[in-house]
Amino acid sequence: MIGQSAMTRTGTGQYVRQALLAAVVALLLVALFGRIMGYDLRRDEFMFVPPAALLDQYALYQDLFYNHVPYSAWLFRALHLALPGLDLLASARLAIFLAWLLLLGGTAWVGWRLTRSGLVAALGPVSLISADVLLGQAGMAATNNLLPLPFAGLGLGLLAISLAERDYAFARLFLAGVLLSVAAGMKASAIAFVPAVALGCFLLPRHLDFATRARRIALPVALGGLVGAAPLLWLAATQPDLFFAHIAGYHAGPHIAYWRDNAASEPGIALGQGAKLQLAWTVWMAGAPLLALFVTVLGGMLSRGSDSGGAVPVVLAATLTAALLAFVPTPGFPQYYIAPLVCLPLLLALFWRGAPSAQGVLTPALVVAMGLMLVIAAPRLALGLNDLRHPGKLTVARVQKGADALRDTLAQRDLLGAGPVATLSPIYPLSAGLPIYPEFSAGNFAMRVAPYTEPELRALYAMAGAEDLPALFDAQPPAAILTGFDPGLDAALEGYAQSHGYQMQPFPAITDRYGEGRLWLPSGPQTDTDQTGGNP
Repeated sequence: MIGQSAMTRTGTGQYVRQALLAAVVALLLVALFGRIMGYDLRRDEFMFVPPAALLDQYALYQDLFYNHVPYSAWLFRALHLALPGLDLLASARLAIFLAWLLLLGGTAWVGWRLTRSGLVAALGPVSLISADVLLGQAGMAATNNLLPLPFAGLGLGLLAISLAERDYAFARLFLAGVLLSVAAGMKASAIAFVPAVALGCFLLPRHLDFATRARRIALPVALGGLVGAAPLLWLAATQPDLFFAHIAGYHAGPHIAYWRDNAASEPGIALGQGAKLQLAWTVWMAGAPLLALFVTVLGGMLSRGSDSGGAVPVVLAATLTAALLAFVPTPGFPQYYIAPLVCLPLLLALFWRGAPSAQGVLTPALVVAMGLMLVIAAPRLALGLNDLRHPGKLTVARVQKGADALRDTLAQRDLLGAGPVATLSPIYPLSAGLPIYPEFSAGNFAMRVAPYTEPELRALYAMAGAEDLPALFDAQPPAAILTGFDPGLDAALEGYAQSHGYQMQPFPAITDRYGEGRLWLPSGPQTDTDQTGGNP
């Protein structure tokens, strides 16, 4: 009887702990979802989100300026089509949340698969959801910054599992190659993981001869990589001028020239290598990333000399190449330095696996580190919970409300179908189902570099500079012009509006962190301001 009671209490205690853990996980995910949906609109989203609504009419690169590899645009497009009842920005932000789920779940699974330790499995999700840089624009906005991480982390994890367990299953290694290529298709900088993996597949593990390594490890990874990169290879082969002009030509030329002249407008950027190092330091050597680095280094010191089947050298090399190649783009932004963060939990899992006798030392260090990580992240995640208390005030809801007000205003003036809406904030008209000029589908990203783009390169871009607006608008007059969010570039739009009889009215229904809308409409009978976007 006593033994049965003890067993009952033990079972009940275990269920209680599991229920508490599930509640904490659910609370963190709900907070993360709220933070993503409530995070202020970012200018980068003016380029990444519009293709989701435009790819049925226009071709990427040929008709739309897009200075990144295409997988993120295709992902946003696919989700927009799959969920037609969801607003444009909301569907893109949902894609980011789903990427978070894959990132957190993938790192947890890899940690568990390698160690069978719940504590080690928790390090990945906790360190990533607590990273200050990922709770900012890099991980919240609908861009391609976060999207490579779950694919790169899982790809490296599957390769590490094969090497550490000396189980070279073709399907697992093939999938690792696919995932690593998909990561590079989401963001070109994720190719930084590939050299270490490619070299490691031929050199490790040492107990296999070169021919065996090439056949059993390198071949399936390479085949998977080719499958994952097939769309990229097709674009590079069929339209190399357009593809490389956007992916490489833009970042090597007009992008750098623009920022050298306008660095003061963005205090967070870094132009020189010294400034880039300082910026990287703020990402890596603070908060959750620093704590993750601490326990990883501690695990490495305690597991020195352990055999990982070659997994540790490969993952360590991938971490270093991702860190070093982050310094290549100019200028540097905080999001450029996030790739190595996904490698630290994987390294710790390998170190834990290789040092059973040191787990007693690592256990308290992990508990304290993860506790501090969650304390650091708590204020920002709490904001996400608070935002969910007022769904109508979430950023995705406010953007759609402003878009609906824009459509209603044009309908009242009988301007629906009268022409595109000219604006450098294309999410608003597109969310309202209104047409835009494809030259402005990237927001201000194309227009701002027009003066810095050589004629040969400019001929490959669907762009319009200030001097191109009269011809563009005269050929197809805008039904409305929406400004107020980029004083420098908006001046050209407003100059055209003033010279062609458009009348301006404040449009506070569309307000974001960059300003308040000013709507220019063709001259004609006016409606009450309160009915055209003013306060009801």
